[in-house]
Amino acid sequence: MKPIYFPTTYVSPSAAAALRTLFPSVVTCQPCAGRLPSDMRTLQESGFLEVLTPVTGGEQRLDDMVREFRQWGRLHAGGAGLHAAFWRQRLPADALAEDGSSSQLVSQINSRLIPARGLAESDRLMPARVFLQLAQEFDRQSYDIQRDLARHEKLSTELLHALKGENDPSGGGRNQGPARGPAGHEDHLWERRLAAWARLFLCQSYPSPVFVTSSAAVVDHVIASVPRALRLLPEALVTLARPPVVVGHPSRHDAMPRLSGFAASPLSLLENQFVTVTPDASGERGAGPDVFVVPEIDPRHVFARFLNGAPEEHARRPDERPWRHTVLVRVPLAPVPGDGGTMPRDD
Repeated sequence: MKPIYFPTTYVSPSAAAALRTLFPSVVTCQPCAGRLPSDMRTLQESGFLEVLTPVTGGEQRLDDMVREFRQWGRLHAGGAGLHAAFWRQRLPADALAEDGSSSQLVSQINSRLIPARGLAESDRLMPARVFLQLAQEFDRQSYDIQRDLARHEKLSTELLHALKGENDPSGGGRNQGPARGPAGHEDHLWERRLAAWARLFLCQSYPSPVFVTSSAAVVDHVIASVPRALRLLPEALVTLARPPVVVGHPSRHDAMPRLSGFAASPLSLLENQFVTVTPDASGERGAGPDVFVVPEIDPRHVFARFLNGAPEEHARRPDERPWRHTVLVRVPLAPVPGDGGTMPRDD
């Protein structure tokens, strides 16, 4: 069993570096098969990334729609293609989870790409799949821009110090922080991302109660949508993020057994490790990971709350059982080479 990274479908090197501090492997939900970016393929081949594709079929149609939108962006969104168009919110994704919303999306791209009647599941979910694919390309482009800006700033600073005859400002090859850039791109349109991701995920939910994100806004939104949420106390969080070292057992750290244990435990056993999240404290967060429990609600019911239309009914797999609670983990992005820092090494 593995945690599920949500609601973004692009796992950047900085996200992977942060996730590796807690998990040896994670699951990502993809809008279509065979379209992973090269850096994510590397993560998949290494065994770190497990790819879940709930809906298959219609890949050529999806590619056509993405290509049409990319061309539209070049013409109508400042000439910078997909990145500019998506950043300016020119994609009408307000009704991604509603029946019939495909016509609203296609009107901006190509109305002939989705048939009006007799839709298969892959076609009914095409608006959400296209939106998530566009969001993935946007995130990848944003990450590349941020990385290149960081490298440029680092090189410029080193050159300036070299001209002045000063010591290396990076302190022996380690830059002191990320360069200024288009940070927070994963929070862009996050409500629409969550609605699209939930509809896709609920078609073939993975049997895990643990969901991980780098977005504090997403966590706050999920917590605000449920009657009650619990937050892991700081002293318990320390042992989760940095467990005691056991002599003779130099295994890679995996927080998943403990987190899944939270999801299955009676609520009375969690009270000494968690505190109830209050509305005025929902935005408080530390520099490290945060762990929340949504008590007495199975993940399927948690994410069905974000669908505007009625979710598709799908029978549970034989190995899938309802969980007592849902666990949310926020893991801040980690610096990687080119961002102004270094990626943690695997032991």
